[in-house]
Amino acid sequence: MMSLLDRYLNKEFPGLKLESPLFYNANVGIRYEIGDPNPLVSDEKYREQVHFRSFDLFKHAHSDSDELFIVLFLDFRKKRKPFKINVFKRGVKSKDVLKNLSCESITLSNEDEEDEGWESYRYVMNCKTSDIRPVPFLFSDYRIFFVNKTRNTIFYFYDSRGLDIVSSSKESLRELYLKYNHWILNYDREKIDSIFNS
Repeated sequence: MMSLLDRYLNKEFPGLKLESPLFYNANVGIRYEIGDPNPLVSDEKYREQVHFRSFDLFKHAHSDSDELFIVLFLDFRKKRKPFKINVFKRGVKSKDVLKNLSCESITLSNEDEEDEGWESYRYVMNCKTSDIRPVPFLFSDYRIFFVNKTRNTIFYFYDSRGLDIVSSSKESLRELYLKYNHWILNYDREKIDSIFNS
């Protein structure tokens, strides 16, 4: 039986997989540069900027009442049981929200011989933005996607260099495109501008 998440993704984002590079796999999206590439910038300043930009973008991409799926992917050695991920405990404001957390084994479409000793799991938590503290999720070492059912957007902080926000319609992202235009990754600016100016 298809999960609520899969049904939602099939309807709003047909053919899109929750994987890197999310921006290049979606029809509508923005790729932001959140860390200053200048080699003269100190590590501390770099971390401060990454923290500020990613948190600011998250706040403006989600409102408290928005309905979310928080999706985390993890690979385990086969025959090992998946374990509870502490990031969910740290990231929720109430333990009751953890009742909405599920975990399932998944098969990757691009599995090869290297993956044979490994098994992939998908953790999904259904909640509202107001139910979580975003910082533990944003700055964990896991692959985490924030699927916003209210706005039909997906927010993915891929590493300290940048993050992707994709949508099923450009109107859902227009305000972010205009407000944070100066943070858009220049490498992809031409493609992004063409999406919003066509």
